Amino acid sequence: DGRQVAWGKVFRTGVLTYLTAADHPQLRALGIRVICDLRRADERTREPTRWPDETARPLSWDDGAAPPTIRTLADKHPYTAAGMRAAMCDLYRALPVWMASRLRGMFECAATNDLPMIVHCAAGKDRTGIAIALLLAALGVPKDLIINDYLLTNHAGDFEKFIVSRSVSHQPLLELPTDIRAVLFTADADYLHAALEEIDNKHGGVTTFLRDIVGVGEHMQQQVHSRLLA
Repeated sequence: DGRQVAWGKVFRTGVLTYLTAADHPQLRALGIRVICDLRRADERTREPTRWPDETARPLSWDDGAAPPTIRTLADKHPYTAAGMRAAMCDLYRALPVWMASRLRGMFECAATNDLPMIVHCAAGKDRTGIAIALLLAALGVPKDLIINDYLLTNHAGDFEKFIVSRSVSHQPLLELPTDIRAVLFTADADYLHAALEEIDNKHGGVTTFLRDIVGVGEHMQQQVHSRLLA
């Protein structure tokens, strides 16, 4: 309808454990009201969020069903870069349904103007990439622009360097062959296409998926439009 997504309302990022004092002034200036943490409970315990003040409300979820994991899905494919890419596509197909309650919480924050908001997981790539893609789709953003936004992940930082620097152990990841690590650490358009195509094929599109699986009906979607389109 000619409107654009409002700037400075929703931020996508990775884990917030390693913020430094030098980061704090810039982060406070964002005026964040909610930190929507998509990670599992064990991840939150291992790497707790450290925000510079108490004005931002943390939002997280206790896990019900076991989440899909790349380790389990990779066992179904050859131990090659191509096999790992196929496993990543499987992961993206499985994540949206598992994330339903998390997605509803994110949409509720947007609908009630609990903004600006941070949405994050561990790397800000897979779970967060899907969440933001669905939010943009609900706002009417064309698929090619959604994919381009997701691919900006590859320019946001050095994932391998970040993993090495973290205090938690990711040694098994670092011992993988270089070509397989690259598959895991890269935002690939095929991954997000797999998620969106799964939603189209099994649920009839993003709008019906949000309504029937996530619990975000037309009224809430219109509220989100009023908050995030300008």
